[in-house]
Formats: sequence, structure tokens, C-alpha cells
Amino acid sequence: MQAGVGMLLASATHSCVQPSQSTSGLEVSRELLAQINQRGYLLVATEDDYPPFEFLVNGKPVGFDNELLDTFRKLVPFEIRQEILPWQGLLPGVASGKYDVALTAVGFTDERSRSLDFTMPISESTIAYVKRKGDQSIQHVRDLSRKTLGTQQGGLSFAAVPDLQARLTQTGGSLGAVKQYRNFTEAYQDLLNQRLDAVLNNIVSLSVLVNDKPSIFELGERVSRKSYAGWAVKKGNQALLDLLNRFLTQQHNNGELKRLQQKWFKLTFNDLPTQPLLPGDRPIQ
Repeated sequence: MQAGVGMLLASATHSCVQPSQSTSGLEVSRELLAQINQRGYLLVATEDDYPPFEFLVNGKPVGFDNELLDTFRKLVPFEIRQEILPWQGLLPGVASGKYDVALTAVGFTDERSRSLDFTMPISESTIAYVKRKGDQSIQHVRDLSRKTLGTQQGGLSFAAVPDLQARLTQTGGSLGAVKQYRNFTEAYQDLLNQRLDAVLNNIVSLSVLVNDKPSIFELGERVSRKSYAGWAVKKGNQALLDLLNRFLTQQHNNGELKRLQQKWFKLTFNDLPTQPLLPGDRPIQ
């Protein structure tokens, strides 16, 4: 795996067409085509190191979201360019208009909903913990009391810390040190080197990690309220949001979304809501 920070990947150029000329089955509004023509292409941002959603292998982008992006490219009558960068730059870039879409597993949170609009969920994103295989000191969530935990800087795992703290308080425990990392690869390495006791991440990523390395890591319990993840656009960009939702609905209805979940997540989600919901299944106001 190579970190291609700032790497720009462009698809073959498509000429812009009128909505009625598209044979994709995805209706593209005139408003959206005019918006895309201002830049000349749709610019999506994906993460450089977030398996199984997006990551690089020998410089090539792979993963769940990258497969969906490949399909999306074939169904729209405009050029799509992709920029691959660390997580920390994705959401600010979309909120500011630098990128059109954060095409990654963006966890839905109250804070993010103030500057971003979300698609329908592509995955559950509830936070759980992973520990070293054979570490008997951690059997349940309550055993994380006063342990040193790793999270991603600015990510949903760090946002779940207050939920964990509340659960620990209820059982007479307390939150220990929480370290933030640029990416989870560094956090997992520190876990192996015993600089951390556990790492918090979404249930999907941890499921894949433990499936790939069952002799090294062991999956623990969920530590937060049920939450979801999807793609994000700048607040108020309804035309683009509608197109993305039409695409994801199509992929759900034809079974492709479930196939990709099984391939990349090693589990499927059959009861995902059709609208973005905040942690605890709360509607976005």
C-alpha cells in the first residue's frame, strides 16, 4: 500500500450533454449540468488510507467506494476527476467548495450536518473497539476504563468518545488517555507495540481488519450509539445530492450495493434507512 497524498486521477473526458440525451437511466438536471460546466468536470475527493472503503494498492485506488465511483463514471454524461488525500482535508474541502463530493464513508454527525448534506447511508458506521489478540484485561466496554485509546484525528471514532465516556461513568469507570492519529495504520501499529490498549473505529473497518489478521487482533463490542455513513456534498447543493441518491438507490435496487458490501465489508446491511439519520436514529433538522 502506498500513500498517494494529493494524487490526481482523471477519467476519460465526456462531453457535456442535455439531460434528455443521457442513456444512463440517471436523470441529470439542467441545473446540475450548468453547475458542473462552471468547473468543467465533477471533482470528487476520496481518502488515501481507509480500508475497506478506499485505499491504495501499488498506487491504484481500490475499495468499496472506488468500485461505486467506477460505476458512477459510466452512468453520467460528464467528466469526473478524483483527488486522493488524507481524511483531514476532505470535509473542509467540500464545505468550502474546493471539492464537489466527499466520496468516502462520512459518518453523519450533528456538527457535520451544519455545513454538509449527506446521501442515503451506504453503511452502518457504529464505533467499536479492537484490542490485541489474547489481551484478557479487556473483555467488555467497561474494561476500557482508564485505558489508553487510539482514534482518528477529526474522525467519527474521536466523535464517539463522549458516548464511551458516558457508558464508562455509568459503570463507575472513567475515560483514560485518548490519542489521535492521522490514519488508522499508525494507530494499529501502536496497539501492537503496546503504546495503546485499544483502537476505536467503525464496525466495518474493524470487521475487515480482524478477518484479515485474526491471530493479531480481536474485535470488541460497540461503544457508541448506532450511526451511519454516506457521501457528502456542500450544504444546499440539492441538485448534486439528488443525483447521488438516485445512483445509490439504483445500486441498492439492482443488488450491486449488497454485493459490494459482502465483498469489501465481509457483512451486509439489509435494513439501512433510505434517509440520512444522526446517531441514535435521529432525523437531521
